[in-house]
Amino acid sequence: MFGFSSGGFTALVAVGGVPDMSRIAAYVLAHPGSYEAQLAQSASPALREQSAAARAALTASSWVHDERIKAAVVAAPALGYTFGREGLKDISVPVQLWRAEDDHILPNPDYAEAVRLALPKPPEFHLVEKADHFDFLAPCSDLLRREAPQICVSAPGFDRAAFHETFNREVVRFFRDTLS
Repeated sequence: MFGFSSGGFTALVAVGGVPDMSRIAAYVLAHPGSYEAQLAQSASPALREQSAAARAALTASSWVHDERIKAAVVAAPALGYTFGREGLKDISVPVQLWRAEDDHILPNPDYAEAVRLALPKPPEFHLVEKADHFDFLAPCSDLLRREAPQICVSAPGFDRAAFHETFNREVVRFFRDTLS
């Protein structure tokens, strides 16, 4: 399984992770500029109340795991801080974990690094120097660059196309090595 950002969170859950969603409220209070805080501030009061009630209703049995998944590649996982060691203790499949050095959406150390330190077996870890969050997305077409420039612009000196040649090769190698 491959997952990036919210998909990385989903991949961790699918291979056995159990997040503690009650950690989000405290995180948002402690990090008012975080992506989660910005999302909460932009939501209507009714949606915020509904979301809080839904999070409170989640239990460990709420999360669905899929034993068919034999390996996971996780890039910049959202809500990494919600897992902790207890929440990741049942992950037994090999994990390849990627972190962008300059991720402004999911900054270090609360996301990928929190997952790296909490996994029961050390993952194959890759730190992508000079990369930002959206650099894990494939290089943009001209149309996408015009329509969604915020996800298409990389920092000066970061070559997204060259990175994806390496990234794609390493993901394929990891799956070949772990699934053969």
